[in-house]
Amino acid sequence: MINNWTKFEEKGEIFFSYLYGLRLDASLACYLIAIPFLFYIVQLLFIRRPVSPWWLRGYTLFPTIIFALITVVNTPLYEAWGEKISKRAIKLGFGTVGGVSSSVDGGMVILAVITIVLFFLIAHYSYHWLVVRFAKYKEHNFSGTVVLLVSGAFVLFTFIRGGYGRATLNPSAVYFSDNTISNHLAVNTYWAFMKDMTKSSKKNPYLFMSFEEADTLVRPLLPTGKDTVQQILNTDRPNVVLILLEGMVAQVFEELGGEKGVTTNLDRLMREGVYFSRAYAAADRSDKGMIAVMSGFPSQGPESIIQYIPKHENLPGIGQVYDSLAYSTSFYHGGQSQFYNFKSFMFTHGVERVVDNGNFHLHEKRNSWGVYDHVVAQKMLRDLDKDRKPFFSIFYTLVNHEPYTLDGEYKFGNKTKADMYRSTSYYTDTMIGNFVEEAKKREWYKNTIFVVVSDHGNMYPKEKYGLEHPNRYHIPLFMFGGALKKEWCGKKIDKVVSQLDVATTLWNFVTDRPSPFKYSFDLFSKNRPHVAFYNSNSTLGIITNTGEAVGFDMVGRKIAFSQGENIESKKDSLLRIAQAYYQGVFRDFQNY
Repeated sequence: MINNWTKFEEKGEIFFSYLYGLRLDASLACYLIAIPFLFYIVQLLFIRRPVSPWWLRGYTLFPTIIFALITVVNTPLYEAWGEKISKRAIKLGFGTVGGVSSSVDGGMVILAVITIVLFFLIAHYSYHWLVVRFAKYKEHNFSGTVVLLVSGAFVLFTFIRGGYGRATLNPSAVYFSDNTISNHLAVNTYWAFMKDMTKSSKKNPYLFMSFEEADTLVRPLLPTGKDTVQQILNTDRPNVVLILLEGMVAQVFEELGGEKGVTTNLDRLMREGVYFSRAYAAADRSDKGMIAVMSGFPSQGPESIIQYIPKHENLPGIGQVYDSLAYSTSFYHGGQSQFYNFKSFMFTHGVERVVDNGNFHLHEKRNSWGVYDHVVAQKMLRDLDKDRKPFFSIFYTLVNHEPYTLDGEYKFGNKTKADMYRSTSYYTDTMIGNFVEEAKKREWYKNTIFVVVSDHGNMYPKEKYGLEHPNRYHIPLFMFGGALKKEWCGKKIDKVVSQLDVATTLWNFVTDRPSPFKYSFDLFSKNRPHVAFYNSNSTLGIITNTGEAVGFDMVGRKIAFSQGENIESKKDSLLRIAQAYYQGVFRDFQNY
């Protein structure tokens, strides 16, 4: 804080940085207490006498040295890079020792000395004034020891994990502001560093060829910035509502060739606007879908860039352009927004208000994941009425998430997971229908474009498409609203597009600046290639506009799916392109 004082635009947020940061501070403290606590239980049960205090002194000294060294490195690193110490920073440091040493000046040395002196002074006096005074052996009977073990273990586990919600504690949990440095101050440096060191940004699993060959194969399928884009809006300052549907696939949309009667409202809204009948998700999980839509960045297979805050902070995001144009920006989700680091991603990418499970009263209707979507939708409408205009707002639905539970009627029953999925899809459809009907009554609707897309593919309701099959990733993607030009209302586009393309499309709605999204085309680009890529932890695939598709099993290292006319003569070349694509994507992930 002291070293970066001038970077704090809002000095009043510093207090809240420490306040919100207490969760990680407590977690780290309990991690450190766990070993002495277990030793004390062993001492009470088996040793039954005092032991040398040097054991505890040595244990205290070890993290003191480690944390002092981390701080000595972190302070100048953050000042220079704007990110905290991480595995990536350490790796870069060891790889460029000469560059690091040449960057050290006298001021850094003085600061390092002061840091070390402060650490050891505080550790010395804390140990002698607190630890020595209270950490003394005291006999307990067996029942007292058991009570101590159970109660102590409960407290330690609670604080280490950060509670008992579905989302375990991570740095995103203490993010609270759209000011990045305030969030960084809230994050406990040592906790985050240890978390990062235990993660594995593994060796590129997609090394199929030289990078020169891979770049040559993929280059024709990436944006060049020279294409003509059709204008579909009647204003260059629209309100934008992005609706991310949790796990809804084309198989429950009659308009997309799926089942009847599940999504009648969404089907109707499709027909009111412009929709893409052959849109494909980038992956099979929410964390990857969020990045695909908001940053136009493909899935990284066994990795997820949103889990690495220093990496995802360097990604471009669509919220940033709206924030730069003085839009009101917001994100609504009924679950815990810290899950998958969604909250930190939003705050660091231009979204100034994040509304999640914690913003609703305890009496509000919830399922196992959080507040019901219709409750969130009502609050969102109230807030948008009060927001300055124009606005950019994201509504990320929740209920259509496994285990697909509802507090009320299951439209299609609940005997099987597939029927439960249909029922929660029906709930989501009804909720969105009501939400849009209410929005149409607002004055701001006539200047608003709604963009609806699913976050990822799903195995339900058909339960017959594996991760290698493109139908697993076939999703809805459509737009409607008062800002849509009349000639685009009711249009159906049958060409293959990707979920990744949402990012550049939303970017181009409001600015002529070149899109920063390397892998994302504008959906309304005239001369773009129509191809989509998809992957999971263990598969990758490609589907073309002419219907050829190839799915590859990374574990078995073999083609697991293929389709299309004359596919036998094309599948090897298509697979080579898909492999080259993900080889480059993972390289980019590692370089962030």
